[in-house]
Order: sequence, then structure tokens, then C-alpha cells
Amino acid sequence: MALRLSAVNAEEVAAGFTTFRDPLPEHAAEVTSLIADLYSISSLFASLDALYLDIRYRRNFSLIQPDLELVRISLKYTLEDIFGFFRSLDGGKSSPAHYKRTWKNIHEFFWNESHYSLATRLAKFRTMLRELTELARDGYQDSPILPGLRNGMKSLLAVQERRIAQQLERMSLNRSPSSSGNAAEPPSPVDDRKTSRRRSYERTRPAHLSPTSPLSPSSGVFSDIPTSISDTPGSPMTSTTATTATSFSNTSDSIKEHWAKSVFNTAGSHPLPRSPHKSRCEGNNHVGIKQQLKEMEFEELLQLSLEEESDMRISFYLRKRDHRVRILCKIPHHTRPSEYFCLPLNLLEAVRDGPFLRLCRRRNKGTVLILWALLKFTSMEDLVIFHNTFLALRSQDSGHPVDGFIDYELDGEEELYGGVITDDGYGHALRVYEDVESGAVRLQASVHEGEMTRTPVWTAFITHNIGRRNWIKSIDPQTVIMRNLKPVVYMSTEDYNPQQTTQGYHILKFETSRDANEFLDAMNELAETIR
Repeated sequence: MALRLSAVNAEEVAAGFTTFRDPLPEHAAEVTSLIADLYSISSLFASLDALYLDIRYRRNFSLIQPDLELVRISLKYTLEDIFGFFRSLDGGKSSPAHYKRTWKNIHEFFWNESHYSLATRLAKFRTMLRELTELARDGYQDSPILPGLRNGMKSLLAVQERRIAQQLERMSLNRSPSSSGNAAEPPSPVDDRKTSRRRSYERTRPAHLSPTSPLSPSSGVFSDIPTSISDTPGSPMTSTTATTATSFSNTSDSIKEHWAKSVFNTAGSHPLPRSPHKSRCEGNNHVGIKQQLKEMEFEELLQLSLEEESDMRISFYLRKRDHRVRILCKIPHHTRPSEYFCLPLNLLEAVRDGPFLRLCRRRNKGTVLILWALLKFTSMEDLVIFHNTFLALRSQDSGHPVDGFIDYELDGEEELYGGVITDDGYGHALRVYEDVESGAVRLQASVHEGEMTRTPVWTAFITHNIGRRNWIKSIDPQTVIMRNLKPVVYMSTEDYNPQQTTQGYHILKFETSRDANEFLDAMNELAETIR
């Protein structure tokens, strides 16, 4: 099965990356992380090889063979691509500038090919191999995360094989094959480093209630996409000076008490660069959409005004029975009727571009992104909270759950830490992000495993706390308490309650003492940097 060869090849690439640390001290941590992941992948292949050679476990390989081949072939192509970059380094004798260019080229190549980083790709390989190793050892097909990993791996392999086929075709025409792997669509980074640990208790989507109206049967994949109909425009949305508003006087309790009502109350203290461009929508104008939404049982959940320079208003509409959410953009005009643009969230992917979020329609399983709306933000807080609200509402859809999206990270943010915490009885991935442009530093907890993986649970901006005395304290090897933490929560109080002491300090209970120590180290390094 060539498992031993895969293990050897992963180790050789890890050894190649060791030459990057001295010439690139500013990237030493990232390089070391890649090396660790490659050795972990090598170790997992070696374990699988040992299991295959043991007659007690060989029969279990019939359960995992197709998935194992997916990983093995995709990894093979990945390692060959990395070796291609290594060849330009002249056996490690190149200048630091050459190493820097090569490092940048590696980063851009893998990002452009799959819309996420090489670190993320290796983490996905490692996670899937770990699941397959457990299945080979136990003989049960009960992995809750394997279907999602399999779909993602199939999509990645399809992109790789398509690129290789194009290269071979160009070679047959005596043209130079491309090694850049550039993609036309903007990147959408995601990084799962250090969060692929043992299974934890998983969150599930809200229950799907029986439909009360035949207008939008749940059996249709996108049955409630509006069609343009001849009708007068719905009454304009009421606009207020507040950030949020609702326009239904008979709003249901599920709307009145929804968590999204309270998330846009964080003051923006980290301004984003100014841009002459304004928010806009590139979709099709849907005349009469507000009445159609009402007939399909949608209620207005939230209305936002993102910037002073544009009159565009953004609304989220929620349907109680299946928690489906649609986004509505309204562009008012003085001399003609207002324009309305509307789509279900599960048709859209979010990509950051400086002070903007690009909401893009997906084509070809997400390999092509087409701009639908450009949303401009003046502060990092507003951008992050909108992005997380978008992700959470999209993920909580029980009628049309999404799969294969890779827009859980924001371009321009650097992940400084990743670990696992036990939070209100659930396993959550805790990450620390620092934004390059605004300098904002924040914590984010997301669902760690299961059907809602990567769904935001809460985020908290901590820039103002870093370096302050006694704001963070370790009380045992796996527990850290933080003062003055103000998490923005993206779940209802029935589903999540922040863990706090009697004094109101936030409790972070880490899965391991190593995770806790690495988190404290990250906080200390940030404090030194800010000083």
C-alpha cells in the first residue's frame, strides 16, 4: 500500500524545512509547526503500516482503503510540489533573501490552490490519518468528522489532479508547465493547527420543526430562493441611528430573544484603513422580495447600517421552523424604487479584503467565487462580529446544513495560538488572533468537532488587557482565569453559558496542561511585543 514510502517522504520534506529556520527567524515558529505536522503525518503512516502488517487488524483496512488512498495520493502531490520549491535552494546554500522568496512562494502556491494555507492542509492530512488509524485499530465506522474530511479531501484532490492534467497538456504542446497554481478567486484562509485532538462532546444544529406552510418544502435544496416577480416593492425598511433595528411589530419570541440581537454592541476601537470604495451589491434586484419572505415565514431578525458613506442596509431574515437565514441588501434611491438583493446564507462564502468582506456565490463546489456583495467596515470589531454572525447563522441552519466551506478565517489575521478547552461541557477550539492592519488581538472559541465544526461560539477582544497586571492568572496546571473579558456570544443562553467565577472572571479550562502553558506563553509574548 506504499504506506512506508509515504512516511519516509513526509520525513524528508520535514528535514528540508529545517533549513528554513536560521535564514528566516521571523517565521521560525511557523516552520517548526510545519515540521512537527510532517513528522506526525510520517508517524501515523508508520502506525498504519504496522497495523496492516498485523493479521489481527488487516481485515479492517477494507473499511478505510478508499479514504486512505485519498489522503495518500493528495499528500503525494503536496510533497512533490514542496520538493519542487526545495530544488531552487541549491541544497541549502541559498541566501536568506532567496529563502524568503521561496517561503513566500510556497505560502502563495498552496493558498491559491486550495484557499487555505499549507499548515491547514497538513493539519487536515493529520486529522484524517488519525481518524483512519483509530478505525483500522478498532474496526468501527463511527467517526463523526470523517464525512466532512472525506469531502474536503476529494475536493482538494480534484483541484490537484486538474492542475496536473493541465500541466501535462501544456507539456505535450511544448509549453512550460506552470508551478504557480494561481487561482482566479480571492483566497479564504483557514487554519486548524493544534485543534485536532481526541473527540469531545459535540454540538448539534437546532432541531428542524415540521413546516407550517407549503410554500417552501424542506425537501428542496434551495427551494426558497426568490424569483423576480412583477410586484410593487415592499415598504422600505425603517432606518434608525442605532446599529440594529427590526420592522415587525408582531415579532415572534424566537426573534425577540435571538442571540444576534445583542452582538453588535461592541464599540470599535481598532479602525481599519480608509478606502474610497463603498459597500455595494452585484446580485439581481428582486422586486417584491419582502412580501415573498413574509409568505415563506421569514421574519426580520436584524438590520444593520455598516458605514456612513453608503445608504445600503443589510438585514438578516430568520425562519423559525428550520433556523434558515437569508440576507437582504437594500439600496435606496431618490428618483426610483429601492433595489433589493436576497440570498440564503448557505449559497455564500465570506472573504476578507482589507476593510471589506466579500460575500461571494460559490460555483463548482467552491472552486470559483463570484462577488455578490461588497461590505465595508470602519473597525475590526464590526468586521469580526459581522463575519462571526454570518458564520454562526449559516451553520445553525438545520434545514440546509452547509459543508465544504473554508471561510472560517479572516485574511490579514495571524493565528498566534491554537488549543482545546472544555467550555460549558463542550470541547471548543480556542485560538488567539492578531490582525496585521489594525493591531487588534482577540480570543475565539469555536466548535471543535462534529457537524458544526468551526462554528464560532464566542470571541473577545483583549488588546486593551495585554500587559496589564493581574488580568490573567493560572490557578492550576489546566485552568486559567481572565479578568475584564467581554465575550461576544453567538449562541443562545439555552445552548451556552460562559464559565465564570463568583467574581465574574472568565474561566478557561484547557484539555491539557501543555495547551494551558502554550496559551500563557503566547500571552507573555504579546505583552513583550506591545511594550
